[in-house]
Amino acid sequence: MQISTNTSDFINLTAFARAVADQLKESLNGGTPGKRVFNLDEAATYCGLTRDSFKKKVVRDRVRKVRLDKCWRFDKADLDAWIESHKEQIAQETAA
Repeated sequence: MQISTNTSDFINLTAFARAVADQLKESLNGGTPGKRVFNLDEAATYCGLTRDSFKKKVVRDRVRKVRLDKCWRFDKADLDAWIESHKEQIAQETAA
């Protein structure tokens, strides 16, 4: 007596393929699918700063902000550009 088993008997291949595709999309979008605009707390966390430190930078117009419904919002692309602009340049020493 031979028992025939098929992979599709154990795994819903359509659901599995959809889950893999969703994971790939999420990883390509930076891990936050659909999240483009952050509130103050989320933006501070995203930048690795405390809320107060981030708010000081915003008040001094060092970080670009969007005004939506009387609240500050922060575009992820602007935050990424701000982070990039504040990276320290490493001086490369040339061999003499």
